[in-house]
Amino acid sequence: MRAITHIKASTAAAVIAGAVSGTPAAAGIFLFGGFLDVDHVTHFISSGLPSSPGTLFKSIFMNEMQLEKTYSISRGVPSSWTFPVFHCVEFVFLLEVSGFLLESSFLMAAGIGVLLHLLMDIRSYPCGISFFSIIWRCMKKQKLMTEWQTHRSTVMC
Repeated sequence: MRAITHIKASTAAAVIAGAVSGTPAAAGIFLFGGFLDVDHVTHFISSGLPSSPGTLFKSIFMNEMQLEKTYSISRGVPSSWTFPVFHCVEFVFLLEVSGFLLESSFLMAAGIGVLLHLLMDIRSYPCGISFFSIIWRCMKKQKLMTEWQTHRSTVMC
């Protein structure tokens, strides 16, 4: 999915959250929903995307298939530890619990932003909603890797 799609949706949700709950909530949704894919940048650069600021900015408006065609990058799961941590429902739970315990509307809204992001990503990853559980991924690693090979050749991100 294009990063700009996440940014637009998170901006709309942040405007509503800001009107209802204030600036910290708006910032949490905007930052965590719109920019969660920052963990993909190192993967794309190591796969062939030029690291110039102009190219990185243009890439925000492209999906993975367009990036692959234009820059010959290889699509796949980023190897950075941040990808499995940021793209999972357990992270949402951690943010929500932390926000509740610390009485932080920013953290609670950040959890909502991550959840919005994950819901938008469902078609971009194999195994549907199950993919977004780090526990499920660890328990079903072989199934996930098999599904990933089929999925990445058939889904337009």
